[in-house]
Amino acid sequence: MKKLAIVLVLSSLLIAVSCSSTTVRYDYERGLDFSNFKTFGFFPIPQEMKSKELVLKRIGDAITADLTAKGLTKTQDNPDLMIAAHTDVKDKVQVSSYGYRYAPYYYHGYWGPSSTTVHQYEEGSLIIDIIDNAEDELIWRGVASRALPSNPTPETIDKIINEVVAKTMKNYPPAK
Repeated sequence: MKKLAIVLVLSSLLIAVSCSSTTVRYDYERGLDFSNFKTFGFFPIPQEMKSKELVLKRIGDAITADLTAKGLTKTQDNPDLMIAAHTDVKDKVQVSSYGYRYAPYYYHGYWGPSSTTVHQYEEGSLIIDIIDNAEDELIWRGVASRALPSNPTPETIDKIINEVVAKTMKNYPPAK
C-alpha cells in the first residue's frame, strides 16, 4: 500500500511538472537578413477578438519589451515589421497509467500494483506572426503552448504571458 501511495504522489508530481512546461516552435523565411528591420508596429485587434483584448494588450506589451531590448523601435508610422498575436484555449485530458496489472498466464493473481490517473486542464496557445510590411509577407512565426492554471490572478496571468513571450521571442531574430 505504501508503494501505491508513493507511485500516486510521484505521478501527480509528474503531471504537475509536465503540464506547466511551455513548448515552443518557430519557423522563418530562410535567407532573409533580419538585421535590416529596425521598426515594428502591431495590427489592430480584430473585432471578433475584443473579448481577449486585455490578454492581447499584455502580450503586446511583452513583445514590445522584448523587441525594444533587441534594438528595434515601436512605431505605427509605416514600420518595417507588423506584429499579430493570436491566442487559443483548448480543454485537454492527460491519462497516465503506472505499474503492472497481471503476470504471465502460469502465475495466479496479479503482479504488482497499478494506477491510472486522469488530469483535465486547459492548454493555452500563443501564435506570434511577424510580417515584412513592405512586402506584406509572413517572415517569422513563433508558436507556444502550455497548460493554464485554473482561476489565475491578474499577476499570475502577467507572469505566464511574460514567460511564454520571452521563450517564444528568444528565437527572434533567427541565428544566421
